[in-house]
Amino acid sequence: MVSIQEFDLPARWTSLIQDNFSEAVHNLAHMWPDEQSMTISYRVIEGYDHEFAQDLLAHPDLHFSAANRALHQFLLDAGHGTILPFVRIEHLPSDQIRTVSQLRADDIGQMVALDAVTTKISGVRPRLYSAVFECIACGHTIEINQPNEQELIEPLECSQIDGGCGRPKRQTRFQLQQQASHLINSQFIELQELPEQMKGGIQPERIICIGEQDLAGKLNPGDRVKANGVLFIRSQRKGGKDTPVFDIFLRIHSLERQNIPLEEIIISEEEELEIRNIARKDDVYDLLTRSIAPSIFGMSHIKKSLMLQLFGGVAQLNSDGTRNRGDIHILLMGDPGVAKSQLLNYMASISPRGRFTSGQSASAAGLTAAAVQDATADGRWTLEAGALVLADLGLAAIDEFDKMNSADRSSMHEAMEQQRISISKAGINASLRTRCAVLAAANPKAGRFEPVSDLPFTAQIDLAPPLVSRFDIIWLITDTPDGDNDQKIAKHIISNRMQGSSELLVNEGSLPDPSRPTALTQKVSKKQSEDYDILPREILRKYVAYSKRNIHPKLTEDAQDAIVAYYVETRKSGGESTDSVAITARSLEALSRLSEASARIRLSQEANLEDAERAIRLTKTWRHDLMGEHFDETTMQSGKKGTVRNQEKIILDLVSTLQNESGSSANLLDVLTEAERNDINRGKAEDIIDKLCREGRMMRPSGYETLQVV
Repeated sequence: MVSIQEFDLPARWTSLIQDNFSEAVHNLAHMWPDEQSMTISYRVIEGYDHEFAQDLLAHPDLHFSAANRALHQFLLDAGHGTILPFVRIEHLPSDQIRTVSQLRADDIGQMVALDAVTTKISGVRPRLYSAVFECIACGHTIEINQPNEQELIEPLECSQIDGGCGRPKRQTRFQLQQQASHLINSQFIELQELPEQMKGGIQPERIICIGEQDLAGKLNPGDRVKANGVLFIRSQRKGGKDTPVFDIFLRIHSLERQNIPLEEIIISEEEELEIRNIARKDDVYDLLTRSIAPSIFGMSHIKKSLMLQLFGGVAQLNSDGTRNRGDIHILLMGDPGVAKSQLLNYMASISPRGRFTSGQSASAAGLTAAAVQDATADGRWTLEAGALVLADLGLAAIDEFDKMNSADRSSMHEAMEQQRISISKAGINASLRTRCAVLAAANPKAGRFEPVSDLPFTAQIDLAPPLVSRFDIIWLITDTPDGDNDQKIAKHIISNRMQGSSELLVNEGSLPDPSRPTALTQKVSKKQSEDYDILPREILRKYVAYSKRNIHPKLTEDAQDAIVAYYVETRKSGGESTDSVAITARSLEALSRLSEASARIRLSQEANLEDAERAIRLTKTWRHDLMGEHFDETTMQSGKKGTVRNQEKIILDLVSTLQNESGSSANLLDVLTEAERNDINRGKAEDIIDKLCREGRMMRPSGYETLQVV
């Protein structure tokens, strides 16, 4: 294709701007300097002249300068000569969209669009756009454009043609006139390909981009973005010499869609209709529960809560600037071998923007964000987004949650409740968003849970009580022998193994991949979409994305009353001990979130009484599984059962009373005798006394036989 003549470009751009954007230009003049650029859709240019639009993709730099000149001339004619805005082109055709790993030599110099996530940003620095130099010898000034961001181009001689003295660079000196030069803001941005575009096991590829003018400072680590721009190359240097191998960079020309929730999942009208049909079904809750990890037997209550976690509640912004999270956090505490990791893996793969990580292999920096020293010459510190930031608006599954270092776990507190991470490292003070649901799994410290222990189940795992209280739902999964159930599980596992395909043969291509639907099964499933037994994974993902994007339910009066009534009634019931609290205000928010998630499944904008009752039923179930009839929040927060706390209190009171009677200290034998009258046997009482002395709440002032309260 013959390219359009360069001298013809400004005239073409002028007529394009006059015909289609004269109003936008006038608005821009009024908005200056808050708005510094005018965006033009590629579709408009294509409608104006197809050949001209094609030439723009092939020779973008010529077009950008011509468009900017035309825009400036238009503003000059309108009496706004002092402002210098830019033309930005967006909505490139789909054949120009690439991932980072698809970039090749043919793309260099062309205009492309990259779908990526921001992982690292540098500070915004001024850069010379055009430099004015003054000759020291004669005072003549020379203006030179600066296209390269890595080197400063100086004049070689004081040109006689422009009225200079004609001296070469070595006979005079050129001084940069900063006031007369044109400086622009510039920033280095590192983009990484999206997790859903990566092939398994391959390190994600990255590209360094340069954002200039009003694009500098727009992005934060973790933002998903479509960056339109021009690829250019710089030679790799080895041993101070340039090599024939080049690094690719992207000069960003325009940015599109920053963090629109879940827009990477494209839903066709046909699929939207199918989703609405599924939502209308009477058994939609059972269908979705069956669709979660179908290869794992039973666990219907747990799968129900995971289904609600996928959809999540609605995050609310309040008038005083505070925020209430909408995401539901779930903790699975279980004996080894009860399929916790399988559930987590499945949830991370099915959730839009799901991330899976394991406790031992995750540090605080890997989960939240790392401050990294730049490899560039100035060695600046920059931020790199971690797993929770990259799972923003999705789900983060953390296996072996109890095996993480306690210092690393402490960073989870803010990430889970406030859903942001405040970073103060290496002079960087930043706040990143982590609006994701956390699904965590933990094993008991002793290998298995001990039901008859003095320690409650939540204290048998290595997690601090404040972190445990952040979870909306805590499931206890114990591996107890049960004849009928064991036979069903065994049959299910064996039949599941028989249905699978050999991984080696699948990789060789001898057998079809069972996890990917073939064209035939897709046709069959479309025909039978009315009677799915289990929803295909792809449809479930789209269902979740569609619901989260479009449905924002509010609780009805009935639902609110039901939740309040349950809360008040539970508070009254108390617990076994005088200091017991049966339920805390945190549970109110958890119930609201579960009710909203239940309404989202039906694609309803109202969470009604039925949704509230479903949330209450589920809450009652997990609370009963964890602690039986007398649920006690104080037990969770103190790590001691009510009976233990009561016994400690009785003994402390006894020692205190006997101490006051004698005027100095209590006698051990008297304490043990009184303890037996209060139904605490001798051995138990001695253990409690030893423990209280170790904790420093009691002491033995003059020998083993004497006791005194500290």
